[in-house]
Amino acid sequence: MCNAAFAQSGWTATRFTLELEPQFETSTIRGTLTLDFSVQQIGLKQLTLDAGNLRISTVELNTKALPFEKAGNQLHITLPVSLKANSPQQLQVRYLGEGSGGLRFDKDSTQVATAFSTSQWMPCLDDPSLRAPFHLSLLLPHGLVSVGNGEPDVPSVRADGKVVHTWHLQQPMPSYLYGFAAGQFAQAQTIAGKTRLEYFGPASLFTPAQLQQVFLDSADMLSFYTERSGVAYPQPAYRQVLLMGPAAQEMAGFSVMGARYGTRVLADPQAIWLGAHEMAHQWWGNGLTNQSWRHFWLNEGIATFMTAAYLEHRFGKEEYLRQIDAARVKYRALRDAGQDKSLVFPDWDKPTPADRSLVYDKGALVMHELRTVLGEVKFWNGLKHYTQKHWGQSVQTANFKKAMEEGSGVDLSAFFQQWVEIPSTR
Repeated sequence: MCNAAFAQSGWTATRFTLELEPQFETSTIRGTLTLDFSVQQIGLKQLTLDAGNLRISTVELNTKALPFEKAGNQLHITLPVSLKANSPQQLQVRYLGEGSGGLRFDKDSTQVATAFSTSQWMPCLDDPSLRAPFHLSLLLPHGLVSVGNGEPDVPSVRADGKVVHTWHLQQPMPSYLYGFAAGQFAQAQTIAGKTRLEYFGPASLFTPAQLQQVFLDSADMLSFYTERSGVAYPQPAYRQVLLMGPAAQEMAGFSVMGARYGTRVLADPQAIWLGAHEMAHQWWGNGLTNQSWRHFWLNEGIATFMTAAYLEHRFGKEEYLRQIDAARVKYRALRDAGQDKSLVFPDWDKPTPADRSLVYDKGALVMHELRTVLGEVKFWNGLKHYTQKHWGQSVQTANFKKAMEEGSGVDLSAFFQQWVEIPSTR
């Protein structure tokens, strides 16, 4: 999230297409990115992508080599001045990379999965306000199962024995929501209305029947979030993946969680907080995305609150209040330590643990207090109006405030000043 190549005027990315080959023996990757784009500014001299610690081999424009410079985490590509405005262009970037915080190879099994930082495994734009379709081809050894964004083709086998797993995300999404997982997974599925619910987990730890049990509440979660948002889940399938090692992240059309989540739910069917939280992001975080990380609470605070709201629906008011009380205790500890801040941060370059807690815990508490002030009908009408009005868009806190006012018919200026814009005295 730090020093990202934010929306660069003069050009537009229209599609990312990636061929990626994980090397399990060395925990490395070899990739070829094809970037479809157009320029709006005649004479644009440079295009910049975020590229983490990737080692760039070549950059070509329509098969012609281009000069480039890798400076820190950014890739600066020199463009020919002859590019015509608004005409389709295609860059190809070949690169090598290693396992990192953004791409995790499991040391004890043949498993690889992406984590938050997409630019650690693919040159892209980390700016969350930019959306584009994503097409992924993974070259994997025989016997592995893959999960990616969108819908898959039937795997095909190359002459060298590698199996090509191809995934197509047609819906434009921010690049931080691109991702995949591959491993020796057991699988199960069910149908919830028009949506396929597909479940995956290490075959050494879970049977298909156990996966069904772990994700028993997924259909009810999907129904609850659809009803509260007023927006149907937008893709044909939602996939939930259990991984060896720690994991907790939403991506476009699927989520990943550590295998320990599965074992906890098998032991305690009410221990479903993480599954509910990651699914909530398919609406608040993915369907509506914070325009910049300064407004990160619109992703995490609302999703944390909606998780508590789902647990209230599933297990009763007492469980909801327990979740809100836990958020209140964490927030008050930060406030009493002098670490309270506005939820609209001046930047998100080096967030502290306290900053992250504010985004989740104060953010959820703000939603609860707003629910208390407005009452049930006006609050849920406001949230539904906000979600429907800004679906598929990037949002700021001002958009949320205005939509809640429009949907509820209540002026919330004083509330937002006290709870969101300045540190609270409560």
